[in-house]
Amino acid sequence: MAGYGFRLGEVVGADSRRWDYATRKSVRRESSLKGLQIEELNGDEIVVHQSGGRSQKRALLPELTNELREHIGKRAHGRIFELSVSRVEQLAREYAKESKLADWREIHPHMFHDFYERHEGVLPDLLEAKLERPTTSVEIDSHEAAQAALLELGNILGFDTYTSDPSKDPGKQFYEAVNADEYGGYAGVIPRNLGHIATLDKIPDFAPERILESARDIDAIWFKEDLPVVCFEVEHTTNVKQGLLRQFQISKHVPNARFFVIAPEEQRAKFEKEVGTYPFRQIRNRYTFKSYPEFIEFYDWAWKFQKAKSKFQLHL
Repeated sequence: MAGYGFRLGEVVGADSRRWDYATRKSVRRESSLKGLQIEELNGDEIVVHQSGGRSQKRALLPELTNELREHIGKRAHGRIFELSVSRVEQLAREYAKESKLADWREIHPHMFHDFYERHEGVLPDLLEAKLERPTTSVEIDSHEAAQAALLELGNILGFDTYTSDPSKDPGKQFYEAVNADEYGGYAGVIPRNLGHIATLDKIPDFAPERILESARDIDAIWFKEDLPVVCFEVEHTTNVKQGLLRQFQISKHVPNARFFVIAPEEQRAKFEKEVGTYPFRQIRNRYTFKSYPEFIEFYDWAWKFQKAKSKFQLHL
């Protein structure tokens, strides 16, 4: 599901009847799915049965077909995975609970398909590989690099993260470094754009549409329970005033949010001048300027804490 975009019913099948919780009765489905069938695995291809009676052949990597045949064993026909949809849903929650996920009750197998939608092109044989950054340090050499670091930092600190520029490439230092000797000897990197780093692909509906229009243009936002907690504007070479204005426009709808400007040190004087003018001076205490070196120092400490927390097996 995560590597090829298969849906749950396409993998394990779906019965011709389903349980209706409203009427507490078993009702007939409009269509049933066969799931992946043993006899339809030929070479490195398999037939995928889809809703509406459609089906198509899909190519698989040899490593996956070998694992499937090992799982099938001596069976000659029938479903490859002898599991019901409800059992897979139950297993997903069990594994999420074992992994100490705070929201394990909300975990659903379709999240694997959602992962594929956001990361299409990431090779399936790398999905189980150990992903690590080669270093905790980062160089802010562009607007996009600063946004990527802000998104990574928000993810580390447990926020949901959003960016206004999901398609932008933040540079090779933000690619996923992969060392997967046990998965075919592959070693390299997985390119990521800003949208791959952010955990949200759209702004939650926390305000009227006209306010959301301004929020969508903010460089990076950290959310908690669908509300902006910290908003960041990166002023690599651009005008400080426009970023301050976007933040000001949403300020009345998020009274507890903080607004940061992240920029080279030489932009500090422009920031101080602008926040002293109308209308920004009305919320002057909510604006903060941090230079690139100040931000990088915090970023590096956050990564060190993340590694220490993992080593200590501490789940927060």
